[in-house]
Amino acid sequence: MKKPVCIIGGGVAGMQVALVLSSLGMPSLLVEKSPVLGGRVPKLSRTFPFFNDDGFNDGKEFSDAMERDLRANPLIDVRCGAVVSALRGDFPNFTIELADGNSLAVGAVVVATGFTPFDPTSLAEYGYGVYPNVITATEMEWMLNPRGPTGGKLVRPSDSKQAERLAIVFCVGSRNRRIGAPFCSRICCSYSTKQASTVMERNPRALVACFYMDVRTYDRGFEEMYSLAQERGVRYIRGRVSMCRQLPDGSISVRAENTLLNRPFSGEFDLVSLSTGMRPCADVNELARTLEITCGPDGFFLCREWFRHPHDATRDGIFLAGCATGMKPIRNCMIDGAAVAARVTALLQEAQV
Repeated sequence: MKKPVCIIGGGVAGMQVALVLSSLGMPSLLVEKSPVLGGRVPKLSRTFPFFNDDGFNDGKEFSDAMERDLRANPLIDVRCGAVVSALRGDFPNFTIELADGNSLAVGAVVVATGFTPFDPTSLAEYGYGVYPNVITATEMEWMLNPRGPTGGKLVRPSDSKQAERLAIVFCVGSRNRRIGAPFCSRICCSYSTKQASTVMERNPRALVACFYMDVRTYDRGFEEMYSLAQERGVRYIRGRVSMCRQLPDGSISVRAENTLLNRPFSGEFDLVSLSTGMRPCADVNELARTLEITCGPDGFFLCREWFRHPHDATRDGIFLAGCATGMKPIRNCMIDGAAVAARVTALLQEAQV
């Protein structure tokens, strides 16, 4: 019997690792700490880019299809509500211990723990957590979802009135040296543009203004999505927002500097959405200690060698997939999952020989 590969994290990257491993004849043990699989993808109202109406528009449909394949596969053992608490041994003879006391022999470990959105509460200038009509992009995504709390309608949390004027603030928690986050989170411009375009598609009379530093829609189909948003009437204002302030009627006054026109901007909006960047998973440091692997200065896990072995962690037999190594869109997480599965299979077969 081949020893299974332990996959820590049941988001789309972890599920992809398990599915590709099974296609190569390798068993796996998928360990997910939450009660359900899919990570953050099931709450996405739309994935991006969307070339046509027949694509993978709904995040839940996408992740559900993957989960159905997982559950039907005899080579994949899924453990939800489980946590890896200890790792003993060396590659390819590891023993993992779960928090419930079970121990299992595994040949390798894949870390696919995803990310945590940045919490903007500490950035007082935006008023998040103080003004109910200042929300995060994650909250707006769930609001735009037909399965969400408002049935897909964009409303003000303060009074449930329809929001006709929307401000979207890019780079919240990214490209900001003051808070120790000089990096770009890679996905914020794209998902914000997707949300802005969706709002205009559903309500062409809406006013949607995006405040940005630079628009970085870098992958195939993303620039076309940016152009589509502008065609639908989304306004792009180059400049950082300096302050959000609530008015007596619940509206939010937004002040910014329009750096293209070299003059200040001031406007009132029904709703302000903060495009928060990515941070490592909440328990990254604890997991690093458990697995005896290393994190980089940005908090994400370090790979052994960036160019030649981008999926190998700093300990033999442990591998990294998806956002465990940094900020990535869904498609890149899926590519990572397939690549890691191939790498693990090749090394395990070599070790057995």
